[in-house]
Amino acid sequence: MPHRGKIKVLVVQADSVLRQGMARLLDQHPSVEVVGQAVSGRTAAPKIASYRPDLVLVDLDQSPAEGLELLGNLRQQLPQLRQLVIAPALAQEPLQAAAQLGATDVVRRTAGLTGEALAEQLVAAAVPHMLRLCGRTIERQPSTPSPSPSPSPTSPPTPAVAAAPSVVAKAPPVATVGSPAGGGPRGLAIVGLGVSTGGPKALTQLLPTLPADFPLPIVLVQHMPPKFTASLAGSLDRLCKLRVAEAKDGDRVERGRILIAPGGRHMRVVRTELGDVVRLSDDPPECCCRPSVDYLFRSLAETFGGRTLGIVLTGMGEDGWIGSRLIHQAGGRLLAQDEATSTVFGMPRGPIQEGIATAVALEHMGPTIVQIVRGAQCNGQLPR
Repeated sequence: MPHRGKIKVLVVQADSVLRQGMARLLDQHPSVEVVGQAVSGRTAAPKIASYRPDLVLVDLDQSPAEGLELLGNLRQQLPQLRQLVIAPALAQEPLQAAAQLGATDVVRRTAGLTGEALAEQLVAAAVPHMLRLCGRTIERQPSTPSPSPSPSPTSPPTPAVAAAPSVVAKAPPVATVGSPAGGGPRGLAIVGLGVSTGGPKALTQLLPTLPADFPLPIVLVQHMPPKFTASLAGSLDRLCKLRVAEAKDGDRVERGRILIAPGGRHMRVVRTELGDVVRLSDDPPECCCRPSVDYLFRSLAETFGGRTLGIVLTGMGEDGWIGSRLIHQAGGRLLAQDEATSTVFGMPRGPIQEGIATAVALEHMGPTIVQIVRGAQCNGQLPR
């Protein structure tokens, strides 16, 4: 629900210099008021009860155990209170735990910064999230006819792998929209999919609805640590009519096959004399993620251009936003999971709000993909 007054924020930060610097900078924003500060999760609890903030900003860097304990308590006692987490520059484990405890969103520290410079970086990254989480409009700079806003330096957490799920029913069929493209030169050639928090559950609901004669290859990034993606691929392979596997370097990209990027490695698709193949790399993380949706989507825009269908599902942070813009600029098509069915409406938010992706409920995503791939034009009459 939108707030009429300022967003009331309580800052939980062990470093006194950083805490005071962040509080001072946040108070300078016309829509933010710092109502309290706490040095730890334990000292924050009574202040939250007294000050009744709209949002709690929790740094997990120095005291992750206390910060996570606070998130767990807030989830039980104040489930509507928004929680914005500050995460260490590279560590993944605290983020996995924070996501499981219901953290609403996350910002990353920039490695190497300290003192005032770090306070400025964190506040600059945190304020846009605060405004979105509390229902405020984010003012943007005037743009060219094709808006290309710069994403904030944030990143999504890596969720823990879900237990092997049961088979889910197919989504209902959709009505025909538009006219068939006839598989001409503008026909689609590949589907790229990116997902993070809530991904295993979303994928087990979506992918089994795709038919055995699905005509395109699918390449997929799910934010997960190494080894977990192989287990996820195995579970999905047992549920799906299509073949699902964890990608290996040099794998052919073929119709009827779903390749999942291995945890800890980037994946891109390149064209060779032998056909389109997957390449894996240990390039630096993008959006603090490896594998990164942006990394995959960029390669699809470069290799397939307007013959790409990009799909962004539930997830914390903004990985995939830059890549979605590239697919859009290349003439490709984009779908994104709607807010109502997303576990965390972070990754899908940007493409939807900027008008380059069509919002689709998860239960309709499979039929909508099939319809578009088989040639129907996306004309705004998609199921809701």
